[in-house]
Amino acid sequence: MEKWILPVLFLGLLSPFTAWAGDAPEQKPGLTFPISYTGEGFGNLLGGYRQGAVYDAVLNVGIQGDLDKLVDWSGGSFLVSGLYPHGASLTDKYVHDFNGVSNIDTYDSLRLYEVWLQQEVGGFSLRAGQLLTDNEFFLSENGANFINSAFGSIPLIARNFRAPVYPVAGPGVRARWKAGETFSIQVGLYDGDVGDAVGNPHGLDWTLDARRGALALAEAAWTPRKDGGTYKLGAFYHTPAENEAFPEKGRISDAGGYVVADQPLWREPGSKDAGINAFLRIGGAPAERSVVPFYGETGLTFKGLIPGRGEDIAGLGFSFTRVSSALRDAAGEPPEAHHEAVLEATYKFKASEWLTVQPDIQYLFNPGALIRQDNALAVGLQFALVF
Repeated sequence: MEKWILPVLFLGLLSPFTAWAGDAPEQKPGLTFPISYTGEGFGNLLGGYRQGAVYDAVLNVGIQGDLDKLVDWSGGSFLVSGLYPHGASLTDKYVHDFNGVSNIDTYDSLRLYEVWLQQEVGGFSLRAGQLLTDNEFFLSENGANFINSAFGSIPLIARNFRAPVYPVAGPGVRARWKAGETFSIQVGLYDGDVGDAVGNPHGLDWTLDARRGALALAEAAWTPRKDGGTYKLGAFYHTPAENEAFPEKGRISDAGGYVVADQPLWREPGSKDAGINAFLRIGGAPAERSVVPFYGETGLTFKGLIPGRGEDIAGLGFSFTRVSSALRDAAGEPPEAHHEAVLEATYKFKASEWLTVQPDIQYLFNPGALIRQDNALAVGLQFALVF
């Protein structure tokens, strides 16, 4: 079957629901159908494994419901979504970097994504189903503007075990309590090994096995003022499980912590959010049982840099991923290198309410982290259509 047929079939399956919601909104309010298509062209101009360019994309289709409006279920909501990633990988074909040049790059497959039911009562929220940790934990609002995947799913968690992060969601439950406008705390318990995008190609592996472990997350967030910064303190614990990176240790646990800060530095007079912002994410875990024992990122974003372009966002970010010196290859040898760093410059141009275009440049220091490679220069453009 040709690859282009799959997303068409996917949309076709949802079209009766879309028509139902669109034709009679007064009869069925509260039902929406979010659809987005993100595509990109990226090339590796020097260094890395070799030079070349690719096109990569992902289609995201969902059904979202407000149960209060649909069936008089006060505070209830749900989401069912699916992904169709397709295209070539710049990381796999040309750069061979550790984290991934692109935040949409993954194995090509039609997959079930998020499926959850949520209940809200006052300041309390409970969500259960097939979830993602990187949609709710360890997020930096400003860092999320960058394309390199290190700025998304924090490597401290995404690279140390098969956690529920893009593109593989997994069974879990999350509880959040919000105390007013300034403070919130959330905890989550998830399947500790959801597989990777190749081993779980359709997002249908719901096996829960104590030998694969469970992942617990806790995070507190503080926003002292509405126009001020947001600061988060988080921790994670992975119950004892077999660790492919340290097979000689048998079943071992893992744990760590992180901090996230988003801080406005300057506001354009008369504007609520235009101006310069700084961000920071940093965290650690035990080196003797973690592939990534340390990760840090920082940078600046400027919303409204160009006069008359108040919704555009320019950014400069730097990330550093440290890999453990305790790792050994099949011959018992330690890795050649112990880090990967990325310097990224980006500009997110909001062309309309439904289209953003984002040129991007990344300079990767020692791409691959565990091996020694020439520094790479990746240049590309990502666009996003949201309906």
